[in-house]
Amino acid sequence: MAGPVRAPLRALLAGAVTAAAIAGVALTGTGTGTGTARAAGTPLPAQVFAPYVEARAGDSLSELASQPGDKYPTMAFLQAAATASSPSPSPSPSASSVQVSAIQVRVSPSSGTVTAGSSTTATVSTAIINNGSNTSIAMTVSGVPVGVSASVRPSSVNGSSSAALSVSTVSTVAPGTYTLTVKGTLTGTSATSSAAYTLTVTGTVPACSTASWVGAQVYTGGSTVSWKGHQWGAKWWTLGEEPGTTGEWGVWQDLGTC
Repeated sequence: MAGPVRAPLRALLAGAVTAAAIAGVALTGTGTGTGTARAAGTPLPAQVFAPYVEARAGDSLSELASQPGDKYPTMAFLQAAATASSPSPSPSPSASSVQVSAIQVRVSPSSGTVTAGSSTTATVSTAIINNGSNTSIAMTVSGVPVGVSASVRPSSVNGSSSAALSVSTVSTVAPGTYTLTVKGTLTGTSATSSAAYTLTVTGTVPACSTASWVGAQVYTGGSTVSWKGHQWGAKWWTLGEEPGTTGEWGVWQDLGTC
């Protein structure tokens, strides 16, 4: 009678195991041929829905099924947190290319030599880069010493063009080397460009034929006087400033000995 009794017993045990699993009892495969049960009141992992079967790492389903107590495993449902897809990085806005107006001024030749009392010329070339709607370039010359006159003709050119630098000297200009600066300014913008012109004046200063300096007399730019063995040229309007006492940045320029 042992056989007929065992079959119903096995069926009864199977129903008990299944009922326990449904009630929340967890069967744990130990990997050693025995199973353990977790009490129904034990909290389940947050990511698992009952009923479930726990197994050690490395256990296989076929191994669990072959072990006593683990022949009737129920399925486990795992809930994994959804991984939010990383948003695609927004493309960096490309920096807009900002074009700044620019010009270029050149003088050819860049130097010249004259004898006091004579003149010379050079060619001024202009070019415009990123000019927009501006095309007119105003030309000026600075650094011109007393006894020398310099100008660009025409004084305003359009776009890439050329003009003439005219330099003339008086017979009383002091021999020496001077640097003139030819500058172009693109009208309506802050774009400028400059080029240097080196002027060398040769010759000798003639004996002082001008009147001696008088402290109470008004002198204007270009006036010449003699004082203490030297000849002097006034750079601008002056009154009461003794030649030789104001330095190189003063109103009087030393034109050499008399």
